[in-house]
Amino acid sequence: LLLRGRGADIGTRAPQWRVQLCGAVLGAAVCWQGEQLGLWDIAGVPLWSVLLTTTIAGAIFAHSLAGGLLWLVNGVMLTVLLVVMFTPLVPRLAGSFVRADRPGSAPLDAIVVLSGSMTDDGLLQRHALDRLLAALAVVQQRRIPDLGLSVNTEVRNGRLVSTEADQRALVALLGGGVTPRFIRNVASTRDEALGFAALARTHGWRRVMVVTSPMHTRRACATMEAAGLTIECHPATARTSPMGTMAGSENRRDVFQDLLYETVATALYRVRGWIP
Repeated sequence: LLLRGRGADIGTRAPQWRVQLCGAVLGAAVCWQGEQLGLWDIAGVPLWSVLLTTTIAGAIFAHSLAGGLLWLVNGVMLTVLLVVMFTPLVPRLAGSFVRADRPGSAPLDAIVVLSGSMTDDGLLQRHALDRLLAALAVVQQRRIPDLGLSVNTEVRNGRLVSTEADQRALVALLGGGVTPRFIRNVASTRDEALGFAALARTHGWRRVMVVTSPMHTRRACATMEAAGLTIECHPATARTSPMGTMAGSENRRDVFQDLLYETVATALYRVRGWIP
């Protein structure tokens, strides 16, 4: 497939089915490497559809001169993946995405926590759980009375699932002293910023702490400020993708996925005028 149409006869002598099979395998490899780099999450397309498309396209284009490009695409993507996983590039880039404000002298009226993923039963997981646990720790330490929570609501397996019950249960572990206040029907960080800004006006919050995942802090806090909130930005402890030494190759890959996503999302927010 690599040599086909380039002065060698190996491609013309190979059986047609073998050339197509080679192209399909290379197409599937493009899908897998893209998934490792987080490309399909950014595009917002399901993995199965990408796998089907790239596999079929690889088989179709295997007989053309473009078939050799499959090797080039795979080589470039593999090189990027190896650099991401086995060099110090990601740790050096990640720091610029994290915003951690020093505690100010002005008192905080509330903490607001951004939402994240959940299980099919409506239980917080990954980043969402990290964020709420970090906020609860600050509430306990600094005795902040109000806790703003963003509720994630989705249709899962034909039924409506919400994180609100799990959020209430976790807040109740503090044993009182804090009032949870919810915003609902949000689909993006921009929606959350507008919702929390409205909540602040309703309850007279002058200064709030924003708690979210480390790689999300720069964009999220800028969006909150653009919505009119006076904030203190606080990155949650990342348990699923530790931001310390990033010693593991899989850890660096996971952080790179967040880095790439935030780069694209930040550019999109600036184009739409949601952040300066």
